[in-house]
Amino acid sequence: MKPNMVQCPMFRQGGDSVGLFVVSKCGHDAGECYVIVSAAGNQHIRPEQGEGSKFVWVANGKNRLIANPKKKNPAHLFITNKKVPEFEKLIAGEPVSSNLKLAALIKEFNVKRR
Repeated sequence: MKPNMVQCPMFRQGGDSVGLFVVSKCGHDAGECYVIVSAAGNQHIRPEQGEGSKFVWVANGKNRLIANPKKKNPAHLFITNKKVPEFEKLIAGEPVSSNLKLAALIKEFNVKRR
């Protein structure tokens, strides 16, 4: 496991995980960095999803936009201890600029973690 990445019980339960940087552990997107945009108990993006607390929804601003996040099982993600600054303002903004800002923040995060 890389530095600054932990599996956290709070994350698995949804808790205060919205806005955290995560990295995919497995699958075709292994190593891809995302930000959690919605989680169980937090209805930012997908309030109609009644799938329980098992999943979180993640976006990267490029191929997974804030308006169309990817559903991921938290067990398949590394959680970092870094959070997107002012995440609430970011997702409330203009969709195109919000996705561009999110992509830029993820790019900056990737540079710092290597």
